[in-house]
Amino acid sequence: SDRGHEIGNHTWNHKDLTTLSSKEILREVDATSKAIEQLIGEAPKLYRPPYGAINDHVRGVVDLTPVLWTVDPQDWRYRDADKVFKHVKANVTDGSIVLMHDIYGSTVEAVGKILAYLAAEGYQFVTVSELDS
Repeated sequence: SDRGHEIGNHTWNHKDLTTLSSKEILREVDATSKAIEQLIGEAPKLYRPPYGAINDHVRGVVDLTPVLWTVDPQDWRYRDADKVFKHVKANVTDGSIVLMHDIYGSTVEAVGKILAYLAAEGYQFVTVSELDS
C-alpha cells in the first residue's frame, strides 16, 4: 500500500488448516482473499496459516505464499506491553519477522516502543516480500 504495508490472508475462521479437507481449506482462504480484494482492490499474495500450522497438503492446496514468524512474544498470552517489548528486544535479529496481534491494546501499546527501539538500533522495516528479495 501507499503506507508501506503488505496485506496477507489469515483465513476466514482461524482454523488449523492441517485438519481440514482441500475443499474446506480453499473455502477458508478464498473467502478471505475475495473480501480483501473487494476492500482494497487487490488480492493478497501471502497468507499466514493460523497457529503456524502448515504441511505439504496445505501447501499443495493454497496458491499463496505462506509466511511464518521468527519471533513470537506471545502477546496473546501475556497481554503485557512491557513483556512484549522485552521479548522482541531480546530475540530480534536481521531478517526477523515478529508476530503480533493488533486486537490487544497491550500489543498496540508495545509496537510504538518496539519500532522506536529498533529504528534507534539501525533496523529498517520492510514488507515480507522485500525481505525475501
